[in-house]
Amino acid sequence: MPTRTILIDDHRLFNDGLSLVLRDSMDFVVVEQVYDSRLALDACLRLAPDLVLVDVNMPHYDGRAVVEQLKQLPTACKIVIISMYAEKKEIVLFNALKINGYIAKTVAAERLLLLLRRVMEGQMVIETDSAPSLAPPAKDTVRFIYGLTKREVEILKLVKRGLTSEQIAADLSLSYYTVQTHRKNITHKLPFTTKKEYYDFLETL
Repeated sequence: MPTRTILIDDHRLFNDGLSLVLRDSMDFVVVEQVYDSRLALDACLRLAPDLVLVDVNMPHYDGRAVVEQLKQLPTACKIVIISMYAEKKEIVLFNALKINGYIAKTVAAERLLLLLRRVMEGQMVIETDSAPSLAPPAKDTVRFIYGLTKREVEILKLVKRGLTSEQIAADLSLSYYTVQTHRKNITHKLPFTTKKEYYDFLETL
């Protein structure tokens, strides 16, 4: 059976164009187009779709707020972000909400359909101008996006637990200066500019 799909995007031209792309495929059927994000939850409650495609920047409720609402649905569905933006920080924040895919609006129609089929097969996909189309296993997604080493992720997880550099050094049998070097390298790799963004990021680990 075709995948029952709902589109949530306030840009009518893109929403309508995406609908045409999906309707030309035998694998998908568009059961609703939502142009006002305030109506997204109601549409999904009424229609219980298999797949929901969500834009990021929308008036009223942005993409993250819509995804948070959809995660409360009584019937689970696949959720894919379709965005003009491909910032690493944004991808990680959405990944923390356990979405099923993140696809740039610049992908070709056939490529989009291929990626959505993979999502429905249970794969997590990330397609941007700089990232491969298939994400690594969920536990490695943060490393994959930011180029962190396993040791740097270990240290971040201990930072999340509230350990100081001295405590981390003792826990990992490293010198204090080695831990400090790792932490400096982590700071250079992560793009966050505020403490809130940094601690929101730690919650994804």
